[in-house]
Amino acid sequence: MKPQKNVRLYRRKQSEKGFQECKRTGEFELLLDRYPTIRDLIHDLYLKRRTRNPSEPVIKPVHLFSKFTEACRKEKIKLNEYPFNTENQGYRSLQRYLKKLELKHFGIAASRYGEDAYKKSNNTGIGAQNELNIVRPYQRVQFDAHRLDAVFSIKFTTVEGDEVQRVLERIWILSIIDVGTRAVLSHYISLNKEISAVDVMACVRKAIMPHSKIDLTIPGLKITEGGGYPSDVVNDCGWAVWEELSFDNGKANLANMVRERLKHLVGCSVNAGPVSLPMRRPYIERFFQTLEEYGFHRLPNTTGSNPKDPRRNNPEKQAIRFHVTLENLEELAEVLISNYNGTPHGGISHLTPLEAMEQRLGRGMLPTILDESKRSGVAFMQVEITREVKGNIKTGKRPHINYANEEYRNDYLANSAQLIGTKLRIQVNVDDIRYLRAFLPDGTELGTLVVVGKWSETPHSLKLRQQIHRLKEKKIIHYSKYDDPIAVYQIHMTNMALQNEKSSVNKLAQIRRLQQQRAEEEARNAATMDSEVLNPSLSMPKIDEDENEQHHIIIF
Repeated sequence: MKPQKNVRLYRRKQSEKGFQECKRTGEFELLLDRYPTIRDLIHDLYLKRRTRNPSEPVIKPVHLFSKFTEACRKEKIKLNEYPFNTENQGYRSLQRYLKKLELKHFGIAASRYGEDAYKKSNNTGIGAQNELNIVRPYQRVQFDAHRLDAVFSIKFTTVEGDEVQRVLERIWILSIIDVGTRAVLSHYISLNKEISAVDVMACVRKAIMPHSKIDLTIPGLKITEGGGYPSDVVNDCGWAVWEELSFDNGKANLANMVRERLKHLVGCSVNAGPVSLPMRRPYIERFFQTLEEYGFHRLPNTTGSNPKDPRRNNPEKQAIRFHVTLENLEELAEVLISNYNGTPHGGISHLTPLEAMEQRLGRGMLPTILDESKRSGVAFMQVEITREVKGNIKTGKRPHINYANEEYRNDYLANSAQLIGTKLRIQVNVDDIRYLRAFLPDGTELGTLVVVGKWSETPHSLKLRQQIHRLKEKKIIHYSKYDDPIAVYQIHMTNMALQNEKSSVNKLAQIRRLQQQRAEEEARNAATMDSEVLNPSLSMPKIDEDENEQHHIIIF
């Protein structure tokens, strides 16, 4: 044992009476030993063990000191006794005691400095650090969504033909990053207020399908040499799938459609970690920080990292002034992420993510490639449901099925009255629900069912139809069987956007993007004669006859 080492804490035996100018070591601890109710009061208020003061979330030492002196008076401590016989009445001793209390109860006391500090203190740095060192590409990937620290705008034309510009609500960017190589596999821009299951699967689809480059229109914006996306630059990455996907327990991530598609289409396991714990997914979180600091925080329309950030300078006004549009965002995100993949990274021996990916694939660390029978963009947005055939010969109602408040049929079903009451298995592409694929209970394909009426004219998603029906039920919009509901909805959202309703601006942008995507897809399908939507005779993935479970769609 070293000389002069204390083997037990100092304890004062008694407190001297009279006014004391000098510090009296141990008197505060002696006070708490003599009056344990005061000790309990300090612990309860400072560590929030009980609801003694529920109206004050985090009590400050100066306010706790007033509670301390009040408790001392209740214990009938005389004025010539400690703490009243000192100049500061024990305030300095209380401060030192609270500091020791924090260090002793680290995890609980961290909650005084915010929720992030509390979660980090209780979920990291404890126990053995046994995470495997991932080096093989596509062994594990991380997914997350991040709300961009910037404001963007769109231009649209009014009913009168005038062109106007309005600001969008804050936008989400979703990304998937490979843990072994730090390569970003894909990104997806979501215009929803909160991300949905469809957004998640859209990002997954972009990560697996070969990357399609976009045309850059911003002067001076270009992808540096050596940059790009793995599926576009590195061999053996097109249609590659991963073994494990790590994300948080967000509602969209755990939707039935996401879980079912990841299991049966991608064939990966899911590691659903806790919500709001970015330290459990460090690589994707660090990527988002880099994306902001080297990209969006440098724009005039940035909101900064917090409301007091000096870089924040009326972002809504700047977005209008400099015409920073949604199309600009798509190009900027494409270039920033491509350049990130081509920039040396300290975590992988200062190789670029694409170099690390190429080297390791060259050494035989090859990923699993998605089977050709599953390489359909529609398959990623597909869910299975069951529907009973309806119809009534007495009223002349032809056989049909109901889905999302509308009727569906084709010529074969309309002339098959014997199927009334039969439960059909339906494949739904929630990204475009004009058409459904129907199968009999024995697996025989019934063909493509088309929605009745004007709903079949314009591409629309399940979520969009739900929004339109909700507005109609509230008598906010009105349309007859001769009107295109999508067109009526678009006019309504245009009028709302003119009133600076930001959520309406986002919904208007969603319609425009959906129409543009469908136009591009149909143009490609017409050129290749390989459309799964417009040509129902093409084969789709077979339905597993052993799976009789009915899948429900959850759209948030």
